[in-house]
Amino acid sequence: MAKPEEISFTSAHEIKADRRIIKTKKAIYEALVELMQKKKLNSITVTELAAHADINRKTFYTYYSTVNDVLDEGINELITSLKDLLCAMSEDYNMFSPQTLFAFLNTIMSDADIARNLFASDNGSLLFNRLQKALQETLLKELIDKDIKMNVPSEQYPLISNFVAGGMVSAYYEWIINPDGITLDEMARTLTTLIISGVHAFA
Repeated sequence: MAKPEEISFTSAHEIKADRRIIKTKKAIYEALVELMQKKKLNSITVTELAAHADINRKTFYTYYSTVNDVLDEGINELITSLKDLLCAMSEDYNMFSPQTLFAFLNTIMSDADIARNLFASDNGSLLFNRLQKALQETLLKELIDKDIKMNVPSEQYPLISNFVAGGMVSAYYEWIINPDGITLDEMARTLTTLIISGVHAFA
């Protein structure tokens, strides 16, 4: 039977290793986003990315096979985090409410510079489309699961949820690319009024 102190040492060692992996992957992802501001994704080499992240090629290949894998993982983690938050919030909040909109925007804003650089890159449309799809699926589920009564056939719910999701993501895109205009709070309040007024028109 292992001694208690040995178990404690192993756990601490594993935690330290996990933190090191997370830190390394974060450095690689941030380096990729920075490079994507200067050149197209398909022209970025592993050697170039590794040097920019201050690691060697061997370390890169420990976690990824290609440069594209880095971007895919970064976007997948963002979308997963967003879906988890929206799913958790749907149990207590109306998904068309101001609280939900603020949470949605604040989740994406966890690192404004990275989000801004990624949106502005040639691959910004990939993030845009994935965000819109994630939000649209959540809103559609909200309409169906909570049996929200609307004066339109239920077959049109996908259209309504897609319209609302597209408007939210498009507005956010414009804000993050041009942050010196309207504030995040002002945009959230305006969007909330537009969205709720639009939905109520069908009630």
